[in-house]
Amino acid sequence: MSQVATLFSKTKIDYSWSFSDKTRKDTAYITHGYHRYPAKFIPQIVSRLAEKYTKEGDLIVDPFDGCGTTLVESKVMGRPSVGVDINPVAVLITKARI
Repeated sequence: MSQVATLFSKTKIDYSWSFSDKTRKDTAYITHGYHRYPAKFIPQIVSRLAEKYTKEGDLIVDPFDGCGTTLVESKVMGRPSVGVDINPVAVLITKARI
């Protein structure tokens, strides 16, 4: 068995990160349900990560902002944020959402 496979075989899976109990309604609050976007994060992931690794007032940077889920959740949580995306449509969507 490779070292990587051995490492992963010892890692305990935290199923609470699956958010399998969340419905479309649960993930579409505020501006999160305005549109569909490829590979879109559900806001609960962003919220959990921000809660775990930042505190109110910390700057959150999303270098691949997409449709702005991170920026919306950052604003809700009282954390300033900056997002960048190469796609002008994504930038427009993000501006409308925040």
